[in-house]
Amino acid sequence: MMSKYIKGTLLSGVAILGLIACGSSDSTSSNVITPYKRVAVIPGTTADIQAIALKISDYVVKTDEAAVLGFPSNWVIAGANPGAKETYDGNEDLVPIPVDTGSAVYASRVIEFCNGAYATQATNTGQQRGSALPCEVAVHSDGTNVYVDMLDADAIFTMFFPDTPDPEGALKAMANAVKSELRTMIMTALGGTAGVTESTQALGPSFTTTELSSIHDSDIYQVTKYQSATGQTFTTTDAKILAQTIIAKLGTDAINADAYVSGLSANSQWRSARPDPIAIPGVFVTEACSPTYAKMATRLGSEYITALPCEITAYLDRTDPTNKTIAVSVLNPHFMFEYMFKNAVDNAVKNTGLSEDDAAKYETLATTILADLNKIVNAAVAGSGLNLKSTP
Repeated sequence: MMSKYIKGTLLSGVAILGLIACGSSDSTSSNVITPYKRVAVIPGTTADIQAIALKISDYVVKTDEAAVLGFPSNWVIAGANPGAKETYDGNEDLVPIPVDTGSAVYASRVIEFCNGAYATQATNTGQQRGSALPCEVAVHSDGTNVYVDMLDADAIFTMFFPDTPDPEGALKAMANAVKSELRTMIMTALGGTAGVTESTQALGPSFTTTELSSIHDSDIYQVTKYQSATGQTFTTTDAKILAQTIIAKLGTDAINADAYVSGLSANSQWRSARPDPIAIPGVFVTEACSPTYAKMATRLGSEYITALPCEITAYLDRTDPTNKTIAVSVLNPHFMFEYMFKNAVDNAVKNTGLSEDDAAKYETLATTILADLNKIVNAAVAGSGLNLKSTP
């Protein structure tokens, strides 16, 4: 069985948000959006990361939040969803992300929170947006403290759901609920931890809603639709088969994508974070990982680990009432770097000692990443046995 211990990962779809600038002030006005929020600070070193991450995941897995915390519905951890017949593997359900500090590399942890009710509400606005899920929480350390950071759901829904009407404020209310519930679960799980301090520090770049008003779904999501060369209809099982084939082409820690897909970028060593896709209502999520690009990403700031890994979704396209279309959605790295990495490299040169030569390597990174992901998806489409051809 595939090891879930990923030696390296790349930027996650939505989570790529944080890789921009160093933290802003602890409080922001209502019309200023920042992508990350710090939740907690605990005295400790990299040796304490795993235990703290496990405290959080253990609580979520073993607690019915609807009954205990009064939430509308229960939360699960990706890889440990009993509804998908997954068992909790503890350590193996946490994604280790390599963090390059410039002087050393250590493994942080990403905990992926899932909530079926909120995920359904999100994907009902458009299945392509499934690559904006699940909700990721990072646990990392600077050697003196351990930090717990999360994506700010208000920022996520503003930035990644730009073409979604919300006249009654339902999505806004959901974003507020997600943010509140994540924070409550984390702080409850950490209750009694020596020295824990809650934080509300805003992290990452700041945007006004006006600055984001020109963004459209077509800028964010690269969606490719496929139909059968023989005109057959599909089911959600077929979409899952395609997702599983993408995972097979990505490979594992032991044998990565270089063995299955030709022409990938040098030393990328792509692999899958998990042996099976994450089942989110309406979509199947595959997490693509690259140790090389993970280190490049975290070199820009360890507080931005929730930018990893990179998510690809496959789904039976509900916009086709004939059930003849399967779609794949990939977050466009060009959008991510244009908006989400704004000033990140310059800041790293100025503040963390990134060399000018290393900084230059980021100039073509989005193009390289997108080309690799497309080659992997194309290889999976060809090898899925579904006889797929892309549609105009």
